[in-house]
Amino acid sequence: MMKFWCHQCTGGALPSSKPHPLSLEAACADGTPPPPLQLGDRVVWISDSGPEYGEVKWLGKLLDVGTDWMVGVEFDNPVGTGTGKYNDHQLFEAKLNHASLVPIIGLMKADDFLGGSSFGTLPKSCRRKKSGESSGSVFVERVALADESALSSGTRSNITNSPGSKRKLASISNSVSSDSKSNSLSCRSPDLLNSHLSLENDENCSSGSSVNPLYEMVTEKGVSANQKLGITRLDDSTSSMASASTASRKGSANYVARHSSQDGADLEVGSVVEVLINSSPCYGVIRWIGEIPEARGKLVAGIEMEEESSSCTDGTFNGKRYFTCSSRKAFFVRLSHCRKDSRFLESEKRKSAVFGSIDCPSITGDVPPLSSPEDMKLLYGKNKGIQGHHNSCYLDATLFAMFSCTGVFDSILHRPKNSDDIAEYDEVQRVLKEEIVNPLRANFYVRADRVMELRKRLERLSSVRGLTSEEKDPEEFLNSLLNQILRAEPFLKLSSGQESYFYQLFVEKDEKLVLPTVQQLFDQSFLASDIKLTEVPPCLLIQMPRFGKQFKMYPRIIPSQYLDITDVLEDSPRQCSICGQVAEYECKECYGQFGEGLDSIAFCQKCMDKSHSHKKRTRHHSVKLSIPPEFRMLKDHTPVPRIYMELFAVVCIETSHYVCFVKCGSGPDAPWCFFDSMADRKGEQNGYNIPEVVPFADLRWWLSEEGMNFLLSAKDDKVLPEITRRLLCDAYMCMYQSPDVMMYR
Repeated sequence: MMKFWCHQCTGGALPSSKPHPLSLEAACADGTPPPPLQLGDRVVWISDSGPEYGEVKWLGKLLDVGTDWMVGVEFDNPVGTGTGKYNDHQLFEAKLNHASLVPIIGLMKADDFLGGSSFGTLPKSCRRKKSGESSGSVFVERVALADESALSSGTRSNITNSPGSKRKLASISNSVSSDSKSNSLSCRSPDLLNSHLSLENDENCSSGSSVNPLYEMVTEKGVSANQKLGITRLDDSTSSMASASTASRKGSANYVARHSSQDGADLEVGSVVEVLINSSPCYGVIRWIGEIPEARGKLVAGIEMEEESSSCTDGTFNGKRYFTCSSRKAFFVRLSHCRKDSRFLESEKRKSAVFGSIDCPSITGDVPPLSSPEDMKLLYGKNKGIQGHHNSCYLDATLFAMFSCTGVFDSILHRPKNSDDIAEYDEVQRVLKEEIVNPLRANFYVRADRVMELRKRLERLSSVRGLTSEEKDPEEFLNSLLNQILRAEPFLKLSSGQESYFYQLFVEKDEKLVLPTVQQLFDQSFLASDIKLTEVPPCLLIQMPRFGKQFKMYPRIIPSQYLDITDVLEDSPRQCSICGQVAEYECKECYGQFGEGLDSIAFCQKCMDKSHSHKKRTRHHSVKLSIPPEFRMLKDHTPVPRIYMELFAVVCIETSHYVCFVKCGSGPDAPWCFFDSMADRKGEQNGYNIPEVVPFADLRWWLSEEGMNFLLSAKDDKVLPEITRRLLCDAYMCMYQSPDVMMYR
């Protein structure tokens, strides 16, 4: 392998007896082919500390050094010497200490360095030596130009005039001159940003060395660049999925954390990858993905390599920090030149094959929930949603309801670990977010083994047993995840001093209620429990009145699209059920006499006195309400606000199998979908489940007055469409959210 050693030279004036420099025109006058650079080209020279950029100001030959093409460069940074004068000849003009003369072998075009996609054939003399051939090192000197002080003092350059320097530059000449005329030095390399990386033992490379990028990572003749770099293509179905996902999610500012297969592989921060360096695979972990100023429009990966190299950094590139790692390990490269670590690829393929061979990469960063009709169109179909496996439907349906189309639970994905959390907190949170929630939102699919990783951790860390294999209920899963492991802040704060993540409806069956709504059951439950909410919850998970998986108190329950919680809030202004003014009293014994629901038990002072003067109500026991002082001042000018929560999901159960309905977006016209993690199956005992998401456009009609009238007349559930029947007859948990409160969680 050829190495290119660069070190800075100090310049001085040379004796006037030295041959005059040959300009480009003079050097080509005898028919010599011009060099592959032109005046004005942007070029890169790899210094000990990284790439240095500059502009070509002069092209020619220095006959006192050799016959190779030399390039006069004005660098952007003061890494040179002088102002462009050499041997008493002003070759070009440059700012002081920005000028250098560099052999053309030591430079490459900036465009090639930053992202050229087509690679030329390497001249024979530039290729790697075959076994048995001499592999002597080739050196690149950067010839220093004389600065003004050196000229005035008459000092001589101790490098350009030294025998060692001449031998080094002669070595350059000998290595390329035989092919430079015919090939015009056409070798190009893949645009590895710090392709001066050398992962050899330090005995073989000086700590100050930098490898010339022009000759590193070269492709051999007859082999495409993609093949040489190990770029792999995914199957068509996965590619379509990934590209569709990218198109729909590109609005997310943080979505740069994951990229589709267009660059060759699904890679992300945290991926274990390999890159080919001098045809040898080198391994590392991606720590950063994004764009850099030097390569606009090109995705770059910052990799923490397994092995140290003197040419690597600690996470900086060109003076800017992109991530932090051990010194001498950070390597920056085009993302398209990375591939998954082949050492682990086979085991991943085997695992994927067990569940249908659909790729499911983990995704870092923040991916927003699905919120538009366009998102839903991409979500519909088979192999969408969360794949079920080994009685996981209780968890699949709950997770899909919680995270697919709402961000109300996202606070548990973002809360940093504190001193009270368990040691495994970060890992559980990472698996939930990066292995399940983000892939669901970005790629619309989560493979069963990803969910199993979460189930294994829940099984190990919580008091609930059988989470990896047995049938469980959503509340068992939520208690394990939210209460015992992630210790999320409870959603419900009750006047009794208790806190909870969900609310169980406890009611006595009302024979008069033929087709109850969730609102009616909710009001009855709070009326009987004699408790109130101390604040508006961000979400309200309501368990329907049923006992076990079989017994249902009501054969059908209508999920209320909006839940009025005004009358269950403690110390919140309420409306008189008779006149509409601010209520000052509550009488539970008047429930249903002056209207329906809990708003029928609130009265102002005047209406309270009048209504309870009747002989039927003289013995009623009323309670004085607390009116917020700030509202008392405005009660004559401001109507009493009513507070509603919006239905966003319904988890249902039938014969021990959980499914769910989810609303995508907000408002009465937002579309609904139906999700089943085990909708179909491929194979028998050793097969796998096929999840499916289908639209449910008729939900609004079934919940409308017209739909409810039909339900009252249709007594037999068999006349109902299957999906409708599952919603109305099998509701297990209704999930409501408060968009206003969500913003402050």
